[in-house]
Amino acid sequence: MRQLSLIFLTIYSLLIFSCNNATQKKFEFYYYPSRNVYYDVANSMYLYSLNGGATWDSLQFKAGNDPVTLGAKEIIYSESPQVWLNNEQHRSQYNAKTINIVANDSSDMSKNLAAERKIKKATSPKTQAEAKSEKKTFWQKIFGKKNKN
Repeated sequence: MRQLSLIFLTIYSLLIFSCNNATQKKFEFYYYPSRNVYYDVANSMYLYSLNGGATWDSLQFKAGNDPVTLGAKEIIYSESPQVWLNNEQHRSQYNAKTINIVANDSSDMSKNLAAERKIKKATSPKTQAEAKSEKKTFWQKIFGKKNKN
């Protein structure tokens, strides 16, 4: 009888430990490495960082289709709802790109991006002197061109 209760206790404890591992909840996320963005499937929420992963923000959004602008997605399962805590590991594993638009660094890359955004004004073939001579004064606009003959 003692052996039977010992066997029963052993089986019961094994079942409890195995159920504990089976009931441990895993959170499902979509990870978009080209933009370093997570999508929380259960809460329909995007998790993103604008400063290279230093701080994270969220955006509640239910989309029917995968957004094309985010690129290809990877499915990630996490034991924590705070998946961004493992972002460094995910970036190296999936060769992700970080986005840092709030940085105030003076690297060549940010200078090139700023140069691309500038609007270039087209110059006309006229010289400045010709442009000044063609400008009409207020009186010329009202009474017409003066004859200097």
